[in-house]
Amino acid sequence: MKKIVQIISLCALIAISTLSCKKTTKGLRPVVTGKSGEVLVLVNDALWDGAVGDTLKSILHETQLGMPQDEPVLDILHITHNAFGRMFKTHRSILDLRISSKISEDKISVKDDMYAKTQAFMRVEAGSKQGMIKLLDENRNKIVGYFLLGERKRKIKVFKKNVVQEIYEKLKKDFDFTLSFPAGYVINKEADNFVWISNETPTTSQGMFIYSYDYKSENAFTKEEVIKKRNFLLKANVPGPKAGSYMSTEKGFPISFRQFEFQGNYAFETRGLWKVENDFMGGPFVSISFLDKESNRVICMDSYVYYPNNKKRELLRELEAIMYSYEKVK
Repeated sequence: MKKIVQIISLCALIAISTLSCKKTTKGLRPVVTGKSGEVLVLVNDALWDGAVGDTLKSILHETQLGMPQDEPVLDILHITHNAFGRMFKTHRSILDLRISSKISEDKISVKDDMYAKTQAFMRVEAGSKQGMIKLLDENRNKIVGYFLLGERKRKIKVFKKNVVQEIYEKLKKDFDFTLSFPAGYVINKEADNFVWISNETPTTSQGMFIYSYDYKSENAFTKEEVIKKRNFLLKANVPGPKAGSYMSTEKGFPISFRQFEFQGNYAFETRGLWKVENDFMGGPFVSISFLDKESNRVICMDSYVYYPNNKKRELLRELEAIMYSYEKVK
């Protein structure tokens, strides 16, 4: 009899534990799936193979600036709504296109975490093909920007969980701000107002130069001055593999510039290619130079990738995410 009571008590305990687990897991969303930089597009085959699909491809497959080989801004994975089952619902970025005569207003709506944590979900609705094409074309930057921002936020969230403390404290002490460099990155070189941080593997090199200098005039943010200062500091601090070789900016390739606001500061983004003078190494770079009003200094975060004969877009975006993890020390 005692044994029967013990068994009943154990079963009751298991039942209570099971109910408890169901309560705690209810509403929890799964983690996202899919490749970084990829967008899952939901649209029927007829629209995909026609003018609507062509318009969307021209938006998502626009060439990424500053790459030595052509790479699209985003990759596309296309399926129909009928194929959109459980396997695809956790994809990191979803773009849902719907055309119906029942739709009274052509519009774009977004919802983060729709089916999974950190997911970016966008729906584009129109009453006709012409309306859909017009809506897509007028919102090119909004569509691309939404998914790129989602990728960046996702990366930053992951990086902050595994920050290299040595780098974190170094930047905090010398520059009065922090960046979330994940495991794998090390300090390569330190000099006055200059630090070189990189992640080296047998086939790739990802790095960032962080440097600062006095802000003397508005000329500090002209295209010519930004490149001039960059080349001067890289020649002094970043030697190449051969004697007399050093990193520089490739001036035979288009260099793009963009003025914007970075963390409340006036900033200048530069994209282009780097090279090693007197050698054959090279690759893409992106830098953010901004004015720190409190110290009256120009701060520059200059990121580069070396991965010859391979795609570099996602490696460079990892470094961009690190730059945007910037937090000013208060």
